[in-house]
Amino acid sequence: MFLPYVSEFVEFLSVKDHTLEEILAHMVLRVLAPLDATSAFVSELSSENVISEVGSFGIGKKTKERYPGKYDMREKYPLTDAIHNRSVVWINTLPQWPDEYPVLKDITYETGERTFICFPIEKCGTPIAVIGIFCKSVIHPDAEITSFLKGIGNIFALHLYRNIDAAPDMRKITGKRTIELNGEVNTRLTERQRLILKMMSEGRTNTGIGELLGYSESTIRQETIKIFAILNCRGREEASVIYREKLAQDSKVAM
Repeated sequence: MFLPYVSEFVEFLSVKDHTLEEILAHMVLRVLAPLDATSAFVSELSSENVISEVGSFGIGKKTKERYPGKYDMREKYPLTDAIHNRSVVWINTLPQWPDEYPVLKDITYETGERTFICFPIEKCGTPIAVIGIFCKSVIHPDAEITSFLKGIGNIFALHLYRNIDAAPDMRKITGKRTIELNGEVNTRLTERQRLILKMMSEGRTNTGIGELLGYSESTIRQETIKIFAILNCRGREEASVIYREKLAQDSKVAM
């Protein structure tokens, strides 16, 4: 029953380079609708072994103020367990937290949700972040749901962390990066890719570009993926910035 939601999520991510908050909003409102989700967040694991939130949707300010913003991996929390054990942590006793998490025991979750689920995001088999979601209903552990959530985590890793090995500063999914290009970029772009990149920078969609150039939307999408890889960027917005700031004046690119 979850496959259509996974496919829709992949399609959503392929349309443009969304912000993390936009992705989380779409997850809560569309992708996780079968779980009765109300809110979600992403927290990253730093080199100092501390988990810190980097984005959220649906979690109120008062709730955030009651809970730690950072979690030390040496302490026992649902988030640290998810990363330590590389597994889904399932809690359906809200507003009370289980006895196994004494640090949270005296902090009730008072906004009406009954279930909290968190699961790791992995890159090359190594946990690098964790996703947490809150659900209105009591959701019982289920193998199909667990597989669904792990699939969401894998999609996150592919979309948001695909450049993580390139440089240390690329670990932060919310941070801005300094774009550096070498002199071979233009020669690696085909004439069609350079034209697609130019049209992309003008705000045209894959469908619109395909109609103008006489190609299918699928062909344009595949070419944009290749363009992102060549430019070492994370999506349409960043590719457009690279074109306007670094390539537009190049005689090989200008059309």
